[in-house]
Amino acid sequence: MAIKVLVFPCGSEIGLEIHAALKYSKAVELYGASSVSDHGAFAYLRYRQIDAHVQSPDFIEQLNELIQEWGIDMILPAHDSVVLKLAECRDTLLATAAVPSAAVAGVCRNKNSTYARLSEAGFDFIPADISGLSDTYPIFAKPAVGQGSQGAEVVHDYQRHQQLLDCGIEYVFSEYLPGAEYTVDCISDSAGRLLHFSPRERSRVKSGISVRTRPVRLAQSVERIADSIASTFCFKGAWFFQIKCDVQGRYKLLEIAPRIAGSMGLSRNLGINYPLLSVYAYAGLAFEVLPQDYPLEMDRALQSRFRTGLQYDCVYLDLDDTLIIKGSVNTLLMALLYQWVNQQVSVILITRHAQCPRATLAQYKISEHLFSQIIHIVDGSPKSDVIERRQGVLFIDDSYRERLDVSRQVGIPVFDLDAVEQLLDWRA
Repeated sequence: MAIKVLVFPCGSEIGLEIHAALKYSKAVELYGASSVSDHGAFAYLRYRQIDAHVQSPDFIEQLNELIQEWGIDMILPAHDSVVLKLAECRDTLLATAAVPSAAVAGVCRNKNSTYARLSEAGFDFIPADISGLSDTYPIFAKPAVGQGSQGAEVVHDYQRHQQLLDCGIEYVFSEYLPGAEYTVDCISDSAGRLLHFSPRERSRVKSGISVRTRPVRLAQSVERIADSIASTFCFKGAWFFQIKCDVQGRYKLLEIAPRIAGSMGLSRNLGINYPLLSVYAYAGLAFEVLPQDYPLEMDRALQSRFRTGLQYDCVYLDLDDTLIIKGSVNTLLMALLYQWVNQQVSVILITRHAQCPRATLAQYKISEHLFSQIIHIVDGSPKSDVIERRQGVLFIDDSYRERLDVSRQVGIPVFDLDAVEQLLDWRA
Protein backbone atom coordinates (compact mmCIF):
# COMPACT_ATOMS: atom_id res chain seq x y z
CA MET A 1 0.00 0.00 0.00
CA ALA A 2 1.30 3.46 -0.93
CA ILE A 3 2.47 5.82 1.82
CA LYS A 4 0.22 8.90 1.91
CA VAL A 5 2.54 11.91 2.05
CA LEU A 6 1.43 15.49 2.73
CA VAL A 7 3.77 18.32 1.63
CA PHE A 8 3.52 21.70 3.35
CA PRO A 9 3.82 24.37 2.02
CA CYS A 10 3.58 22.59 -1.30
CA GLY A 11 3.94 25.63 -3.57
CA SER A 12 7.42 26.64 -2.39
CA GLU A 13 10.43 25.79 -4.55
CA ILE A 14 11.10 22.95 -2.11
CA GLY A 15 7.52 21.75 -2.37
CA LEU A 16 7.69 21.77 -6.15
CA GLU A 17 10.92 19.73 -6.11
CA ILE A 18 9.24 17.22 -3.80
CA HIS A 19 6.32 17.06 -6.24
CA ALA A 20 8.67 16.43 -9.17
CA ALA A 21 10.46 13.72 -7.18
CA LEU A 22 7.40 11.85 -5.90
CA LYS A 23 4.63 12.31 -8.47
CA TYR A 24 5.53 9.13 -10.39
CA SER A 25 6.45 6.95 -7.39
CA LYS A 26 4.24 3.92 -6.89
CA ALA A 27 5.33 3.89 -3.24
CA VAL A 28 3.75 7.30 -2.53
CA GLU A 29 0.32 8.87 -2.78
CA LEU A 30 1.03 12.59 -2.87
CA TYR A 31 -0.97 15.41 -1.25
CA GLY A 32 -0.22 19.12 -0.99
CA ALA A 33 -1.36 21.96 1.24
CA SER A 34 -0.41 25.61 1.74
CA SER A 35 -1.55 28.50 3.88
CA VAL A 36 -1.54 30.97 0.98
CA SER A 37 -2.62 30.77 -2.64
CA ASP A 38 0.48 29.48 -4.41
CA HIS A 39 1.68 27.38 -7.31
CA GLY A 40 0.88 24.16 -5.48
CA ALA A 41 -2.68 24.32 -6.81
CA PHE A 42 -1.26 24.00 -10.34
CA ALA A 43 1.06 21.09 -9.50
CA TYR A 44 -0.70 18.91 -6.91
CA LEU A 45 -3.73 16.93 -7.98
CA ARG A 46 -4.79 16.56 -4.34
CA TYR A 47 -4.46 20.08 -2.96
CA ARG A 48 -5.94 22.16 -0.17
CA GLN A 49 -5.38 25.71 1.03
CA ILE A 50 -5.82 26.08 4.79
CA ASP A 51 -6.46 29.26 6.77
CA ALA A 52 -3.69 28.84 9.33
CA HIS A 53 -0.02 29.68 8.82
CA VAL A 54 2.88 28.23 10.77
CA GLN A 55 2.56 30.79 13.60
CA SER A 56 -1.22 30.44 13.94
CA PRO A 57 -2.40 28.92 17.24
CA ASP A 58 -4.58 26.42 15.33
CA PHE A 59 -1.96 25.47 12.73
CA ILE A 60 -1.43 21.94 14.05
CA GLU A 61 -5.18 21.50 14.55
CA GLN A 62 -5.87 22.33 10.91
CA LEU A 63 -3.07 20.02 9.76
CA ASN A 64 -4.53 17.23 11.87
CA GLU A 65 -7.92 17.77 10.26
CA LEU A 66 -6.33 17.26 6.84
CA ILE A 67 -4.41 14.25 8.13
CA GLN A 68 -7.62 12.62 9.30
CA GLU A 69 -9.60 13.53 6.20
CA TRP A 70 -6.98 12.22 3.77
CA GLY A 71 -5.53 9.43 5.93
CA ILE A 72 -2.04 10.95 5.78
CA ASP A 73 0.87 8.80 6.97
CA MET A 74 3.72 11.33 6.77
CA ILE A 75 4.31 15.09 6.44
CA LEU A 76 7.25 16.45 4.47
CA PRO A 77 8.06 20.08 5.37
CA ALA A 78 8.99 22.45 2.55
CA HIS A 79 10.18 25.45 4.59
CA ASP A 80 12.65 25.87 7.44
CA SER A 81 10.08 27.39 9.80
CA VAL A 82 7.76 24.46 9.18
CA VAL A 83 10.58 22.02 10.02
CA LEU A 84 10.95 23.64 13.43
CA LYS A 85 7.20 23.86 14.09
CA LEU A 86 6.57 20.22 13.21
CA ALA A 87 9.54 19.17 15.33
CA GLU A 88 8.20 21.08 18.31
CA CYS A 89 4.69 19.65 17.89
CA ARG A 90 5.46 16.12 16.72
CA ASP A 91 3.77 14.58 19.80
CA THR A 92 0.43 16.19 18.89
CA LEU A 93 0.60 15.45 15.15
CA LEU A 94 -1.51 12.55 13.91
CA ALA A 95 1.10 11.56 11.30
CA THR A 96 4.85 11.06 11.19
CA ALA A 97 6.73 14.30 10.59
CA ALA A 98 9.92 13.95 8.53
CA VAL A 99 11.87 16.23 10.86
CA PRO A 100 14.61 15.83 13.50
CA SER A 101 14.04 16.33 17.22
CA ALA A 102 12.94 19.76 18.41
CA ALA A 103 16.36 20.33 19.97
CA VAL A 104 18.23 19.57 16.75
CA ALA A 105 15.76 21.53 14.60
CA GLY A 106 16.14 24.52 16.90
CA VAL A 107 19.94 24.44 16.70
CA CYS A 108 19.85 24.18 12.90
CA ARG A 109 17.34 27.03 12.57
CA ASN A 110 19.75 29.50 14.19
CA LYS A 111 23.21 29.79 12.67
CA ASN A 112 24.75 31.13 15.88
CA SER A 113 23.43 28.06 17.67
CA THR A 114 24.69 25.80 14.87
CA TYR A 115 28.19 27.27 15.07
CA ALA A 116 28.21 27.08 18.86
CA ARG A 117 27.16 23.41 18.87
CA LEU A 118 29.83 22.39 16.36
CA SER A 119 32.49 24.51 18.04
CA GLU A 120 31.75 22.78 21.34
CA ALA A 121 32.39 19.50 19.55
CA GLY A 122 35.84 20.76 18.58
CA PHE A 123 35.37 21.03 14.80
CA ASP A 124 37.56 23.50 12.92
CA PHE A 125 35.38 24.20 9.89
CA ILE A 126 33.40 26.97 11.61
CA PRO A 127 34.12 30.49 10.30
CA ALA A 128 35.84 32.79 12.77
CA ASP A 129 33.29 34.68 14.84
CA ILE A 130 33.33 38.49 15.03
CA SER A 131 32.24 39.84 18.43
CA GLY A 132 31.48 43.54 18.52
CA LEU A 133 33.02 45.86 15.97
CA SER A 134 35.80 44.34 13.92
CA ASP A 135 39.38 45.55 13.76
CA THR A 136 39.51 44.84 10.03
CA TYR A 137 37.03 44.78 7.17
CA PRO A 138 35.42 43.32 5.12
CA ILE A 139 33.49 40.82 7.24
CA PHE A 140 30.45 38.72 6.46
CA ALA A 141 26.98 39.29 7.96
CA LYS A 142 23.89 37.14 7.71
CA PRO A 143 20.64 36.89 9.73
CA ALA A 144 20.98 34.12 12.30
CA VAL A 145 17.51 32.86 11.37
CA GLY A 146 16.93 32.67 7.63
CA GLN A 147 17.42 30.51 4.57
CA GLY A 148 19.51 30.59 1.44
CA SER A 149 21.53 33.76 1.02
CA GLN A 150 18.64 36.05 1.91
CA GLY A 151 19.80 39.04 3.92
CA ALA A 152 23.47 38.13 3.59
CA GLU A 153 25.98 40.84 2.79
CA VAL A 154 29.62 41.73 2.88
CA VAL A 155 30.20 44.51 5.42
CA HIS A 156 32.94 46.88 4.30
CA ASP A 157 33.15 49.33 7.21
CA TYR A 158 32.33 49.81 10.86
CA GLN A 159 29.42 52.22 10.13
CA ARG A 160 27.45 49.51 8.33
CA HIS A 161 28.52 46.98 10.94
CA GLN A 162 27.15 49.21 13.68
CA GLN A 163 23.87 49.64 11.80
CA LEU A 164 23.40 45.87 11.70
CA LEU A 165 24.33 45.52 15.36
CA ASP A 166 21.67 48.11 16.25
CA CYS A 167 18.90 46.93 13.90
CA GLY A 168 17.23 44.58 16.38
CA ILE A 169 17.75 41.47 14.25
CA GLU A 170 20.12 38.74 15.41
CA TYR A 171 22.99 38.42 12.94
CA VAL A 172 25.93 36.13 12.47
CA PHE A 173 29.09 38.17 12.02
CA SER A 174 32.06 36.17 10.84
CA GLU A 175 35.22 36.26 8.79
CA TYR A 176 34.84 37.16 5.13
CA LEU A 177 34.96 34.07 2.92
CA PRO A 178 35.98 35.15 -0.60
CA GLY A 179 36.01 31.72 -2.24
CA ALA A 180 33.45 29.73 -4.22
CA GLU A 181 30.23 28.60 -2.53
CA TYR A 182 28.87 25.06 -2.63
CA THR A 183 25.87 23.11 -1.43
CA VAL A 184 26.40 19.53 -0.31
CA ASP A 185 23.29 17.34 -0.53
CA CYS A 186 23.30 14.46 1.95
CA ILE A 187 21.20 11.37 2.62
CA SER A 188 21.19 9.37 5.85
CA ASP A 189 19.39 6.14 6.65
CA SER A 190 16.74 5.55 9.32
CA ALA A 191 19.48 5.09 11.94
CA GLY A 192 21.15 8.41 11.09
CA ARG A 193 24.11 6.93 9.21
CA LEU A 194 25.37 9.07 6.34
CA LEU A 195 25.08 7.05 3.13
CA HIS A 196 26.05 9.55 0.46
CA PHE A 197 26.84 13.21 -0.12
CA SER A 198 26.70 15.15 -3.38
CA PRO A 199 28.54 18.50 -3.66
CA ARG A 200 27.25 20.96 -6.23
CA GLU A 201 28.27 24.43 -7.29
CA ARG A 202 25.88 27.34 -6.74
CA SER A 203 26.60 28.79 -10.18
CA ARG A 204 23.70 31.25 -10.33
CA VAL A 205 21.68 32.39 -7.33
CA LYS A 206 18.37 34.27 -7.39
CA SER A 207 16.51 35.36 -4.24
CA GLY A 208 18.73 33.09 -2.19
CA ILE A 209 17.95 30.04 -4.34
CA SER A 210 20.53 28.24 -6.43
CA VAL A 211 18.87 28.34 -9.86
CA ARG A 212 21.89 27.08 -11.80
CA THR A 213 23.92 24.26 -10.34
CA ARG A 214 26.21 21.44 -11.40
CA PRO A 215 27.98 18.60 -9.59
CA VAL A 216 31.58 19.17 -8.57
CA ARG A 217 34.35 17.12 -7.02
CA LEU A 218 35.72 18.74 -3.87
CA ALA A 219 38.62 17.96 -1.56
CA GLN A 220 38.37 15.05 0.87
CA SER A 221 37.98 17.56 3.71
CA VAL A 222 34.36 18.06 2.59
CA GLU A 223 33.65 14.40 3.32
CA ARG A 224 35.09 14.95 6.79
CA ILE A 225 32.73 17.91 7.28
CA ALA A 226 29.75 15.81 6.14
CA ASP A 227 30.70 12.96 8.48
CA SER A 228 31.19 15.38 11.39
CA ILE A 229 27.79 17.00 10.92
CA ALA A 230 26.09 13.64 10.47
CA SER A 231 27.64 12.20 13.63
CA THR A 232 26.73 15.31 15.62
CA PHE A 233 23.08 15.60 14.62
CA CYS A 234 22.16 12.06 13.43
CA PHE A 235 19.76 13.30 10.76
CA LYS A 236 17.39 10.92 9.00
CA GLY A 237 16.67 11.18 5.31
CA ALA A 238 17.68 14.20 3.23
CA TRP A 239 19.58 17.20 4.55
CA PHE A 240 22.20 19.57 3.24
CA PHE A 241 24.86 22.04 4.24
CA GLN A 242 26.53 24.97 2.51
CA ILE A 243 30.23 25.80 2.53
CA LYS A 244 32.49 28.55 1.23
CA CYS A 245 36.25 28.84 0.96
CA ASP A 246 38.25 31.19 3.16
CA VAL A 247 41.30 33.19 2.02
CA GLN A 248 43.49 30.10 2.39
CA GLY A 249 41.15 27.87 0.38
CA ARG A 250 39.78 25.96 3.39
CA TYR A 251 36.10 25.06 3.40
CA LYS A 252 34.07 26.79 6.11
CA LEU A 253 30.46 26.07 7.03
CA LEU A 254 27.72 28.57 6.21
CA GLU A 255 24.60 26.70 7.34
CA ILE A 256 22.88 23.34 7.78
CA ALA A 257 19.26 22.51 6.94
CA PRO A 258 17.54 19.21 7.87
CA ARG A 259 15.19 19.20 4.87
CA ILE A 260 14.92 18.81 1.11
CA ALA A 261 16.68 21.50 -0.93
CA GLY A 262 14.91 23.07 -3.89
CA SER A 263 17.82 22.25 -6.22
CA MET A 264 18.15 18.60 -5.19
CA GLY A 265 16.58 17.92 -8.59
CA LEU A 266 20.13 17.90 -9.93
CA SER A 267 21.06 14.93 -7.75
CA ARG A 268 17.67 13.32 -8.45
CA ASN A 269 18.51 13.30 -12.14
CA LEU A 270 21.82 11.67 -11.27
CA GLY A 271 20.16 8.75 -9.53
CA ILE A 272 19.44 9.92 -5.97
CA ASN A 273 15.82 10.82 -5.27
CA TYR A 274 16.26 12.62 -1.95
CA PRO A 275 12.53 13.17 -1.18
CA LEU A 276 11.69 9.53 -1.84
CA LEU A 277 14.62 8.30 0.24
CA SER A 278 13.52 10.63 3.04
CA VAL A 279 10.12 8.96 3.01
CA TYR A 280 11.82 5.57 3.23
CA ALA A 281 14.09 6.73 6.08
CA TYR A 282 11.24 8.07 8.21
CA ALA A 283 9.14 5.00 7.42
CA GLY A 284 11.99 2.86 8.82
CA LEU A 285 12.62 1.15 5.49
CA ALA A 286 16.04 -0.01 4.34
CA PHE A 287 17.45 1.47 1.13
CA GLU A 288 20.70 2.08 -0.69
CA VAL A 289 21.83 4.68 -3.20
CA LEU A 290 22.97 4.27 -6.79
CA PRO A 291 24.58 7.56 -7.86
CA GLN A 292 25.35 8.19 -11.53
CA ASP A 293 28.48 10.05 -12.59
CA TYR A 294 28.39 12.09 -15.79
CA PRO A 295 28.36 15.82 -16.66
CA LEU A 296 25.01 17.47 -15.93
CA GLU A 297 23.95 21.05 -15.29
CA MET A 298 20.55 22.28 -14.09
CA ASP A 299 19.11 25.75 -14.56
CA ARG A 300 15.72 26.94 -13.39
CA ALA A 301 13.56 29.84 -14.52
CA LEU A 302 9.93 30.85 -14.24
CA GLN A 303 7.63 28.36 -15.98
CA SER A 304 4.01 29.07 -16.83
CA ARG A 305 1.29 26.62 -15.88
CA PHE A 306 -2.36 27.30 -16.51
CA ARG A 307 -5.68 26.45 -14.92
CA THR A 308 -8.35 26.82 -17.58
CA GLY A 309 -12.05 26.93 -16.83
CA LEU A 310 -12.89 25.16 -20.09
CA GLN A 311 -15.00 22.05 -19.79
CA TYR A 312 -14.63 19.86 -22.87
CA ASP A 313 -14.91 16.25 -23.98
CA CYS A 314 -13.99 16.54 -27.67
CA VAL A 315 -11.05 18.07 -29.55
CA TYR A 316 -10.76 18.55 -33.32
CA LEU A 317 -7.08 18.56 -34.24
CA ASP A 318 -5.32 19.50 -37.50
CA LEU A 319 -2.44 17.43 -38.91
CA ASP A 320 -0.19 19.50 -41.22
CA ASP A 321 1.88 22.17 -39.46
CA THR A 322 0.06 21.34 -36.25
CA LEU A 323 0.58 17.73 -35.13
CA ILE A 324 3.39 17.40 -37.67
CA ILE A 325 5.43 20.60 -37.91
CA LYS A 326 8.64 21.25 -39.85
CA GLY A 327 9.04 17.55 -40.52
CA SER A 328 8.85 16.55 -36.84
CA VAL A 329 6.22 15.43 -34.38
CA ASN A 330 4.86 18.16 -32.11
CA THR A 331 5.80 16.64 -28.75
CA LEU A 332 3.59 18.98 -26.72
CA LEU A 333 0.53 17.87 -28.67
CA MET A 334 1.60 14.24 -28.26
CA ALA A 335 1.65 14.76 -24.50
CA LEU A 336 -1.83 16.27 -24.77
CA LEU A 337 -3.05 13.34 -26.87
CA TYR A 338 -2.13 10.89 -24.13
CA GLN A 339 -3.55 13.21 -21.47
CA TRP A 340 -6.83 13.16 -23.39
CA VAL A 341 -6.70 9.38 -23.61
CA ASN A 342 -6.40 9.26 -19.81
CA GLN A 343 -9.23 11.78 -19.43
CA GLN A 344 -11.44 10.01 -22.00
CA VAL A 345 -11.57 13.09 -24.19
CA SER A 346 -12.43 12.22 -27.79
CA VAL A 347 -9.88 13.49 -30.35
CA ILE A 348 -10.86 13.82 -34.01
CA LEU A 349 -8.14 14.38 -36.57
CA ILE A 350 -9.42 16.77 -39.25
CA THR A 351 -7.08 17.42 -42.16
CA ARG A 352 -6.67 18.44 -45.80
CA HIS A 353 -3.49 16.35 -46.02
CA ALA A 354 -2.30 15.72 -49.58
CA GLN A 355 -1.59 12.03 -48.94
CA CYS A 356 -3.32 9.36 -46.92
CA PRO A 357 -3.42 10.65 -43.30
CA ARG A 358 -3.12 7.15 -41.84
CA ALA A 359 0.00 6.45 -43.88
CA THR A 360 1.57 9.71 -42.67
CA LEU A 361 0.68 8.94 -39.05
CA ALA A 362 2.35 5.55 -39.46
CA GLN A 363 5.40 7.20 -41.04
CA TYR A 364 5.82 9.39 -37.95
CA LYS A 365 5.03 6.46 -35.61
CA ILE A 366 1.80 8.04 -34.32
CA SER A 367 -0.90 5.48 -33.61
CA GLU A 368 -4.16 6.14 -35.45
CA HIS A 369 -5.89 4.60 -32.42
CA LEU A 370 -5.26 7.84 -30.52
CA PHE A 371 -8.11 9.32 -32.58
CA SER A 372 -11.75 8.42 -32.33
CA GLN A 373 -12.20 9.52 -35.94
CA ILE A 374 -10.09 10.74 -38.86
CA ILE A 375 -11.83 13.20 -41.19
CA HIS A 376 -10.00 13.69 -44.50
CA ILE A 377 -11.34 16.70 -46.41
CA VAL A 378 -10.50 16.46 -50.10
CA ASP A 379 -13.16 18.67 -51.73
CA GLY A 380 -12.13 22.04 -50.34
CA SER A 381 -15.20 22.36 -48.11
CA PRO A 382 -14.77 24.25 -44.82
CA LYS A 383 -13.84 22.30 -41.71
CA SER A 384 -16.69 24.02 -39.91
CA ASP A 385 -19.16 21.91 -41.94
CA VAL A 386 -18.17 18.70 -40.10
CA ILE A 387 -17.50 19.99 -36.59
CA GLU A 388 -20.14 19.41 -33.92
CA ARG A 389 -22.04 22.55 -32.95
CA ARG A 390 -22.25 22.13 -29.21
CA GLN A 391 -20.53 23.04 -25.97
CA GLY A 392 -17.54 21.00 -24.81
CA VAL A 393 -15.80 21.01 -28.21
CA LEU A 394 -12.40 22.59 -29.00
CA PHE A 395 -10.58 23.19 -32.31
CA ILE A 396 -6.77 23.33 -32.77
CA ASP A 397 -5.26 24.44 -36.08
CA ASP A 398 -2.24 26.50 -37.12
CA SER A 399 -4.25 28.24 -39.87
CA TYR A 400 -5.82 31.56 -38.90
CA ARG A 401 -8.29 31.25 -41.78
CA GLU A 402 -9.50 27.87 -40.50
CA ARG A 403 -9.73 29.11 -36.91
CA LEU A 404 -11.62 32.22 -37.95
CA ASP A 405 -14.15 30.19 -39.95
CA VAL A 406 -14.71 27.66 -37.15
CA SER A 407 -15.01 30.41 -34.55
CA ARG A 408 -17.62 32.31 -36.61
CA GLN A 409 -19.59 29.35 -37.91
CA VAL A 410 -19.45 26.93 -34.96
CA GLY A 411 -18.85 29.30 -32.04
CA ILE A 412 -16.40 27.09 -30.14
CA PRO A 413 -12.98 27.93 -28.60
CA VAL A 414 -10.18 27.78 -31.18
CA PHE A 415 -6.43 27.51 -30.54
CA ASP A 416 -3.21 28.19 -32.42
CA LEU A 417 -0.10 26.22 -31.45
CA ASP A 418 1.16 28.96 -29.17
CA ALA A 419 -1.93 28.63 -26.95
CA VAL A 420 -2.31 24.88 -26.48
CA GLU A 421 0.04 24.84 -23.48
CA GLN A 422 -2.87 26.05 -21.36
CA LEU A 423 -4.58 22.70 -21.91
CA LEU A 424 -1.75 20.67 -20.38
CA ASP A 425 -2.60 19.45 -16.87
CA TRP A 426 0.61 19.24 -14.81
CA ARG A 427 -1.10 18.09 -11.64
CA ALA A 428 -0.12 14.72 -10.21
